[in-house]
Amino acid sequence: MGVTVFVLRPEPGLSATLARGRKRGLAMEAMPLSHAEAVAWQVPEGTFDGILLGSANALRHAGKGTDEGAGRISETMGGSAADTGLDMLPRLPVYAVGKATAQAACSLRFPIAQVGEGGLQKLLDTLAPDAPLRLLRLAGEDRMTLSPPEGVTIETCTTYRIVHRALDEEDAARLREGGVVLLHSGVAARHFAAECERAGVDRTNLSLAALAPRIASQASDGWKSVAVAPETNDAALLSLVADMCH
Repeated sequence: MGVTVFVLRPEPGLSATLARGRKRGLAMEAMPLSHAEAVAWQVPEGTFDGILLGSANALRHAGKGTDEGAGRISETMGGSAADTGLDMLPRLPVYAVGKATAQAACSLRFPIAQVGEGGLQKLLDTLAPDAPLRLLRLAGEDRMTLSPPEGVTIETCTTYRIVHRALDEEDAARLREGGVVLLHSGVAARHFAAECERAGVDRTNLSLAALAPRIASQASDGWKSVAVAPETNDAALLSLVADMCH
């Protein structure tokens, strides 16, 4: 059967990661410890030149806007305050953190202005607009602080939150047997480390494979090993895991 690879991320990414890993012959096991939950929000005043996305979840859950927000945005689209869901957002060009987020935006009929590699801050660092660029950032409650370059302003709206669950006894028992744990976010890394401490799971039996250095840093220390994918995408992460397992 080989080394067990535990996947902590929530859907819809969970199923995709499981499928990719199993295609590589890895012994993948789903152990989602969180889910995304929409929160009410409203669009800020004024007009925007684009939408900044660090996560596909921010767009998927953006339909939970308030009536006031829907009214504001519908005025720019010629609609009514009764508009709901993604119809409250104009199809502005999207600046996406990576390919998966860009694909999610495309599936919802948003044009793509630029796709980054290596994180949202690196994407911003590549922007050098000839005219002022005002971006609407859709994000989760727990997000990284950004430093926009000259000429770029960002208005941030929280469209979702991550809700965590505790490790149950069955989860803890499986983890005590050892394996490799995939970490797709810093929030997940912190929560997982805290839950292992609470449940008495021996960290020295577990190796961590993180999507980025900042994610690995959130899991603290004491693990059997910690490795970081060479690129911030699922394919690179699973390639790393394959090497760790064999």
